Amino acid sequence: MTEQPHHWITLHRVRLPEVVSATQNSLQAPTGVDCWRCCPSQAIGDDGLPTWASNTWCGLALHGSEEGARAIYEAPLAHLPWLADAVEQWHALALPIAHHGSLNWRGHVEEDSAIRVTSEKAPGRMVVITTAGYTSRETAERSRIIRFIAGVQDVVRFYGTLPGNIRRDVFNGGYDGREGFTLSIWADDKSMIAAAYRDGVHKSRMDQHRNRSLFDRSSFTRARLVDCHGTWGGAEVALSD
Repeated sequence: MTEQPHHWITLHRVRLPEVVSATQNSLQAPTGVDCWRCCPSQAIGDDGLPTWASNTWCGLALHGSEEGARAIYEAPLAHLPWLADAVEQWHALALPIAHHGSLNWRGHVEEDSAIRVTSEKAPGRMVVITTAGYTSRETAERSRIIRFIAGVQDVVRFYGTLPGNIRRDVFNGGYDGREGFTLSIWADDKSMIAAAYRDGVHKSRMDQHRNRSLFDRSSFTRARLVDCHGTWGGAEVALSD
């Protein structure tokens, strides 16, 4: 396979027949990928912190070539044998067009370089991936982590009220010292920009962070949804209106 100057992304959201804990995670990575993150959908315990256990998980793989990405996208079970147990699956192929910020997905923090993006203009629905991380998760940091997690929940609920938001979820990392990610899909760029940067819950939470830091590092990635198959929440995700 010929390496390209930009990554391709595959996304693999699955619902399993039972809750799986991240401490017992056997959802192994496919071979030959540049990077793999697989995290549980956010579930919050009585202490306000993630339980890191869910029956819904999402894997995100970075690929150095379109050929490698399409091979896993088109035949995911051949590369992810644990999918045989899934009761629902959704798989997507996406092309990253923008990436900024600090991110630890590979065991060390990378600045503006964790995801290589294309310089080409690409059509399709907007996929947004965001991350937030901490230099320490010691007890002294827990109060702001709890505030941040509650804020993320508020943003997800807010996005769910917007007609331009197609899907959204939060997949918690941190259990292994590396970030998880939020994932949202938008009908068009205009809807995403309005939700993120104009008056609303997301802008309010980011203003709070600027006034009183809620995390130590963050990143955002924008990508184009090239193709997808399967269902998310019992329904297909349309590639266009």
